[in-house]
Amino acid sequence: MKLLSWYCLFIALCIPFYGNCQNSSGESATKDTIDDKRVSFIAVPLVFYLPETRLGFGGASNLSLHWKGQDISERPTQFTIGAAYTLNKQLLTYISYNIYLPLETIWFRGELGYYDYVYPYYGMNQNRVEENSNFFSRYPRLKLDVLYQVVDDVFVGLSYRFDDYDITSIDDEQGLFTDVNLAGGITSGIGLAAVVDTRDVINYPSNGMLLDMVFQSNNDIVGATYDYYSLVSSFSKYIPIKGNVLALNFNSTHIFGHAPFYELALYGGGKRSRGYVEGEYRSANSFALQAEYRMRFAKLKRFGAVFFASAGQVFEKAEALNFDNTLPAIGGGIRFLLSVEQNLNLRADVGVGKNGLQFYVTFGEAF
Repeated sequence: MKLLSWYCLFIALCIPFYGNCQNSSGESATKDTIDDKRVSFIAVPLVFYLPETRLGFGGASNLSLHWKGQDISERPTQFTIGAAYTLNKQLLTYISYNIYLPLETIWFRGELGYYDYVYPYYGMNQNRVEENSNFFSRYPRLKLDVLYQVVDDVFVGLSYRFDDYDITSIDDEQGLFTDVNLAGGITSGIGLAAVVDTRDVINYPSNGMLLDMVFQSNNDIVGATYDYYSLVSSFSKYIPIKGNVLALNFNSTHIFGHAPFYELALYGGGKRSRGYVEGEYRSANSFALQAEYRMRFAKLKRFGAVFFASAGQVFEKAEALNFDNTLPAIGGGIRFLLSVEQNLNLRADVGVGKNGLQFYVTFGEAF
C-alpha cells in the first residue's frame, strides 16, 4: 500500500512537470499576446487505495485566469475540478470556485459537488476508539458566498450552503452507532460572511494576513431538517524570513443547537491539523493552532519543502477544555511548482498525530 502511494505520487509529480516544460522556455514562448499569461491550466491523475474503497482512480485540475481587460495584479479567478471512482462503486465529484469580477468589486466563492462515499466514525468528543466504524453516505452539495468589497481588501456578504444527506448503510461491528441518529436530512444554512485579505499572493503568500468568518443559521424556514447555528473562523498570518515564509494559522468551528453528528465540528484533515483523519475527533466545538515553515530550493527552483506543527482540541462545553486533551501533530512535505504565473504548488505532506501517520497529496497550501 505504501509503495503504491509513493508510485502514484511520482506519477502525479512527473506528468505536470512534463506539461509545464513544454512551454516554460522564454525562447519558445510567443509574445504576440498577453492573454497567454492570463490563463493557467493544470491537470493531474489520481490513484489511491484504502481498505474501505479498494482501488480508486480519477483526476484533478485547476484553472486560474484573469478576465479580458482585468488588471493582471488583481486576484485571479480559479476553478478546481476533481472526480474519483472506486472499485467499491463510490463516486466523488466537485467543482470549487473563486470568481472575482473586474476591480474585485464582487467575489463569488463556493462549491458544487456530488458525493457517494464512506466516512470513518471514531466516537464523540475525546472518546476516540481504536477500531472505527464507517458510514456510507450520498449527497449533493451547493456552497455559495456572494461578497462585496466595501473597502480595499475587506469583503462582506451573504453565505449559503445546501446538502441533502442520505446515509445509505453503516459498517458498525464495534457498535459505535447505537445511540446515534442515522436519519440523514437536509442541511440548508444561510448567513453572513466576512473576509479581510491582505495577502500579497493568493496561492503562495509570503506577506499579509487572511481573516475569514462565516456564520450560518439552519432552520425549517430555509428547508433545513435540523435547527442549529454554526460559526466557522480562520485567521492566517504570513511572515517573510530570508526568502522563506513562516505561516501561522488559528481556526475554529462552533456549533450551537441540535446538529446531526455529521455536521459537528471535525478535527483533522488536509487543511487543519494534518496528522489526523478528518472526523477522527468530532464535537460541538473545535480549534487548532498551526505553524508552517515554507522553503523553496535555490538550485531546484520548482521544488520546495515545508515543516509544520499543530495543536488543538475538541470539546462539547468550555469546562471540558483540558491541557491533557490537546491533540498535537508534526510533519513535513515537499512542493512542486505547477504554475510559475499563478504560484500554484502541488503538495505532498506527511503528518504524525498521536494516533499515527497520515498522507496528503493535493493542490495549493493548507492555509
